[in-house]
Amino acid sequence: MKKAAIAILLVISPITMILPAFGQKKIQVSSFGKFRIETQLTYNFFTGPDAADFGTSIKGFGSGIVDALAMRSSADIINIGTDKFYLSFGAGFAVIKYRLADHLVFGKSSDGQVTWNVDPDPSHNYVNSFFGYGKSKIITTSFYFPLNLNIELGKNVSLTAGGYADLNLTARYKMKYLVGEDKVKEIIRSADFRTFNPSIMKIGLNASVFHKKLAYGLSASYSLTPFFKPGMGPDIHETRITATYSLKDLTEVLRKKKK
Repeated sequence: MKKAAIAILLVISPITMILPAFGQKKIQVSSFGKFRIETQLTYNFFTGPDAADFGTSIKGFGSGIVDALAMRSSADIINIGTDKFYLSFGAGFAVIKYRLADHLVFGKSSDGQVTWNVDPDPSHNYVNSFFGYGKSKIITTSFYFPLNLNIELGKNVSLTAGGYADLNLTARYKMKYLVGEDKVKEIIRSADFRTFNPSIMKIGLNASVFHKKLAYGLSASYSLTPFFKPGMGPDIHETRITATYSLKDLTEVLRKKKK
């Protein structure tokens, strides 16, 4: 509750600061504004007290850096404000992957709390090379609902800051390794991973800068809600930095799809 209040204050404070800037400009309400997407050149990692045990790696496909299947995108549904200052509420979808540097084995204690340890079996060869077979990876899918304050600076620069809600749909854990010459794949599928107490509804903060002439920008986000339910598992928070943030006019995107 405290973190939710902080998130609301951080979103509201900039709004109250820029209200005088509207002046006598007419505030408009519109629908379907921008399409926002974060794709490759993204680094997903964890922060928090237990983050050292959940370090992520960019070594190999599926790390987020070179994985075309991992992304987060949203479309602005409602916009309130002027051409230069406006609030936007959107909805979208996210596929987030965390390739763990250490290969963890999850368990549960007698009181239902999640336990985690580096895989103790020396016969498991994770082949820690870029093109190696082995890996251990957390994969999540979710509906994503951002509430952003947008500021247009000049003709080319767009700044965005705000918060988001994230409704988890699935979460699974995949381990791949060699035992001798045999390839082994273990998966904790979403239905089973639910028993490891992942947070279903999360709130967080995000910010971005986009250069229209370059057609690319930078974005970052941080989840105020821990990945696992508080007190029921490791205290880690999802954090994300993207170097390929893209901002497009939604009507143009839909028009191109119809052609």
